[in-house]
Amino acid sequence: LRKEYFTFLLYNRKAERRNLMRLGKKKILYKDWIYEWLIEKREYIKESTYANYSNNIFNHIIPKLGNYDLFELNHRIIQNFLLELSKTGKKDGSGGLSEKTIKDITIIVKGSLKKAINEEKMKHIELTFNYPKDQHDNKIYILTKYEQNKMTDYVLNNLSTRNIGILISLYSGIRIGELCALKWEDIDFKKGILDIHKTIQRIYIKDKDKNISKVIITTPKTKNANREIPINKDFLEVLKKVKTNKEDYILTGNNNYIEPRTYRKYFNKILKETKIKHFNFHSLRHTFATNCISLGVDYKTVSELLGHANVNITLNLYVHPRLSQKKKCIDLVCKVFQEKVI
Repeated sequence: LRKEYFTFLLYNRKAERRNLMRLGKKKILYKDWIYEWLIEKREYIKESTYANYSNNIFNHIIPKLGNYDLFELNHRIIQNFLLELSKTGKKDGSGGLSEKTIKDITIIVKGSLKKAINEEKMKHIELTFNYPKDQHDNKIYILTKYEQNKMTDYVLNNLSTRNIGILISLYSGIRIGELCALKWEDIDFKKGILDIHKTIQRIYIKDKDKNISKVIITTPKTKNANREIPINKDFLEVLKKVKTNKEDYILTGNNNYIEPRTYRKYFNKILKETKIKHFNFHSLRHTFATNCISLGVDYKTVSELLGHANVNITLNLYVHPRLSQKKKCIDLVCKVFQEKVI
């Protein structure tokens, strides 16, 4: 058995050496291979996904791994590359990339190398990697009741198509891209339903010799993001006061859209005007989700209103109990203790 085992090892080593010699006859740089992979992928993915791929490839992958020959790449090199991204991933040297961005980059690397392995352009390597712990502060801001009331009062006292978007997000939890894509025809005033089936976003596509920036209107990020959201009847009456033609975009009142970055700037001006502490527009979505949970709405319902693929995403990203809720929980748990003491 021992002799057969060593014969097996020797055979495998010889086969690997032959394979490396064969691969070495025609060296393929990873930067050339991954670019070819990217162009091929373009036919099968959304344009926004292609933009994300191209930016990660030209900004992060090619600068660090591009000059390796395919047969030189191994698990250790790629794992070290991912670890390095968590420390010095940004171009300006201000810090590492987020865990999500590193996972996106890993998906690209694994996909391109899997194709190379399948086509025998390189030797087989392990494609399971460890992700560095996210060093970023992911704490988000939830509006206080006072801030929610102040924001609501401001909009109601200054009604306009542009201002009403703030309340739509605060009381439905839709994303800013979905909000910018809304037209009046997306609201069924008889049934009280808001139909979410489009989103607007600006994408940046990098290539070897040019960079492209463009605004696209497309379907939401996931299948579950296509959804119907009920609208409160009192809120419907407010919407009717600023309603224009059904073909018009809600935020502009005409057939021209406003893109998310422009609406964010407008929103920041409103915060200054109302003297409310500055927070990210996405906090309106966080606040909506947290309010739903605080009011006892079941997680599945909240998840579907937000357009999430599953309940876990809702729990992990958008449910943030307030200190008062935690105190109430502790008091309930300690009831037995209080009875014993009394």
